[in-house]
Amino acid sequence: MCRIRVFALLAACAGMSGCSITKTVTPIEPPQVSQVCVLDNKDVLMDEFQPEIQRQLEAKHIPTQVYTGERPAECSHYLEYKALWRWDVGVYLHYASFLVYDAKGVAGSAFYDARRGGARLDKFGRTADKIRPLIDELFGSVSVGPILVPVQTESAATTPTPDRSARLQELKRLHDQGLITDEEFAARKQAILAEI
Repeated sequence: MCRIRVFALLAACAGMSGCSITKTVTPIEPPQVSQVCVLDNKDVLMDEFQPEIQRQLEAKHIPTQVYTGERPAECSHYLEYKALWRWDVGVYLHYASFLVYDAKGVAGSAFYDARRGGARLDKFGRTADKIRPLIDELFGSVSVGPILVPVQTESAATTPTPDRSARLQELKRLHDQGLITDEEFAARKQAILAEI
């Protein structure tokens, strides 16, 4: 009887040892961030994934914006992500990667990997709860600095563009959300209006 228990215990340990969920994070260095531009990844089929990334960053008072194509000049950092879901009695986050770039290259990264999580019940749950610890550790020591305003040539400054309107709207949104002070709002608004 004792041999059966030992065998059952060893079989359970061997079976569970192959069932792992890994989380690997390399925090952002240097930790000064002004704005994170999030690449809209059309290959990720979960509509709420990218907005959830933004919500979690903005909860840390890090301004965000979504972009497609070329990276916007006003962002100090750019986040690119991938995510896959699988079905096993229910849908669960199978794999996610987050790469954060600055002007020099990769500034930080985070990975969630449940590809070997076969028998683990904790693989199920809200995606937001799975990625929150990654985002927290990735941006954990970040201090938020002023938003970069791209330098324009004199000819660009004399020609009004719709971009100024968008920048003013974004500035107002940041102010309304309490992400910038009244003084920062007034100074940045004046700088944008002075370009006209």
